[in-house]
Amino acid sequence: MSTSLSNQSPASAQRPAHASVVDPDAHHVLFENEHVRVIHARASHGWESAMHSHPPMLVVNLGSGRQKVTWADGTTQIVDLNPGAVVWQDDAFDHAWELLAGEVNVILVEVKSANVGEQASGAGR
Repeated sequence: MSTSLSNQSPASAQRPAHASVVDPDAHHVLFENEHVRVIHARASHGWESAMHSHPPMLVVNLGSGRQKVTWADGTTQIVDLNPGAVVWQDDAFDHAWELLAGEVNVILVEVKSANVGEQASGAGR
């Protein structure tokens, strides 16, 4: 199963810090090189993750849960995390989330090289 998150752009040119900096207890870097960063994100019911950024990425859901996602522009979205679901996010984005039920247990494969054009234009972080 493959889906895509809503495309949300940052509210301003200044981006929040990366998820592994803002919320290191939930976002553990497993592998990183100049091309990708692989993160295992885990959290229990009630966990809240402050506003943070991600580059384009692939998300593989391992657990089951429900999140309330808050985008940089203040809008919210309820997102169900279903085991085996795979989500591709084309664009870099900023968000915060609160775990309403279940668990967050996902593998994030962030594609750093997807930001090359953004960095060259000066629009990057």
